[in-house]
Amino acid sequence: MAKLIVEFLKTHGRYVKGDVAGFDAATIAKWPQGVCKPYDPDASKAVEALSVDTTAAEQLIADVRAELETKGGELDARDADLKAREEALAAREAALAAEAENTPPALEKKTEKPASALPKEGAGTPPKQGAKT
Repeated sequence: MAKLIVEFLKTHGRYVKGDVAGFDAATIAKWPQGVCKPYDPDASKAVEALSVDTTAAEQLIADVRAELETKGGELDARDADLKAREEALAAREAALAAEAENTPPALEKKTEKPASALPKEGAGTPPKQGAKT
């Protein structure tokens, strides 16, 4: 018995839409209508041109660009503020350094530790371990 070659239009068993297979006429007659059609190898696949509405995407891009420009302006303002604060800090440190150079030695604070703050002789050694003798 000759087999008929069919192209599936929708899923049927293990075959999916677009599959091509050969079956005998009795098997094909048992299937529901619209599952397959006779295969035509000469039929050219028609390619339809699609038109896509890109106005929503263009609007989204414009919104994102505007947001980036706003954020960029905010970052520039923060950068300028940071530079001004760094300059003020550098000026304050320079003034403190100049003031420290002009301070007479008699008024400088002593940094020596008093004798009571020095560690005692033998302090800091660990206790002996082991059996008592």
